[in-house]
Amino acid sequence: MKTSFTAGIFPFMILLMLGCKPTTTDRINKEASITGIKQLPENPLEMTPLAVTLQPEEKTMATLYGNSIAAKRLKDGMDYGAGSVLYLVTWKGKADPDWFGARIPDRVTAIERVSIGGNGQKNYIFFKGPAKNADLEISKDDRQAKILDIPVATSP
Repeated sequence: MKTSFTAGIFPFMILLMLGCKPTTTDRINKEASITGIKQLPENPLEMTPLAVTLQPEEKTMATLYGNSIAAKRLKDGMDYGAGSVLYLVTWKGKADPDWFGARIPDRVTAIERVSIGGNGQKNYIFFKGPAKNADLEISKDDRQAKILDIPVATSP
């Protein structure tokens, strides 16, 4: 009697474990990837995230990334200096299918790059994302100043 119970529970446990396995292919947000933008000199998503901003009216979200030089200078309490490279990556937001009320990145709308040269000269480049509104007017000086003025997230 005890062996039949053990023999019956064993297949049930295997079916339970196989049925609970999550599908990892559904968990990768491929729409939020920037791999389709070939003009980028480096991948900003591999840099240090410095700040996150949300624009609920436009239903977008943006993350400010910085290279190791920018991150170290900020950690030491200094302003961005020579060799600093910053990227502001902006995504359209979409509803998270797994969490009610949450929003996650959808398609990239814009990538903006600000670099600071050895003599302190700032260089701004705008990379149009696949979901970008073509009618948007951008003033390079205004955008550069706004990116450099984004308050950086701090942690204890």
